[in-house]
Amino acid sequence: MTKMTTDQLLDAVRRLIRSTEFCFFITQGESGHPNARLMQPYEPEKDLTMYFGASPRSRKVRDVLQHPNISLAFYNQQETAYLTMLGSATVVDDPQLLSQYWRSNWNDLFPGGPGSGEYVLIRFVPAKIEMMNFSQQAMPQPYSLHPTALVREGLSWKLKIEAE
Repeated sequence: MTKMTTDQLLDAVRRLIRSTEFCFFITQGESGHPNARLMQPYEPEKDLTMYFGASPRSRKVRDVLQHPNISLAFYNQQETAYLTMLGSATVVDDPQLLSQYWRSNWNDLFPGGPGSGEYVLIRFVPAKIEMMNFSQQAMPQPYSLHPTALVREGLSWKLKIEAE
């Protein structure tokens, strides 16, 4: 079992996400195989909900509409740390959120801006987090090759002990 508390682990999760500009956004494709693409998330909400900008005609949006269970994968080489988040995604076209989650350097990708109809958000709500962070010792103790796992229970997170 890790020596860190759940709150310390969640802080380590947030730090790892903030220190990683991109993550792999992994969906289930129409063929049944996973589709992975590198994406730039916005900073996570307090509850770790995350948003991603996308084209409504993209393959990732089609995948999310067909199979909303997705995974995100982050890696920080400096800390020898990785983080995998499993959860569900939805496509969002709320004008207020589209404006809130807009990067000005995306004008070339989405020339009409956030209200053009050519831009949507994907909202990701994690249900499970798996992490190993050697520099923070965020892993089962004594040393193990099994990740530390947190699962969402309602509005809170609980440490989950994975069987060896």
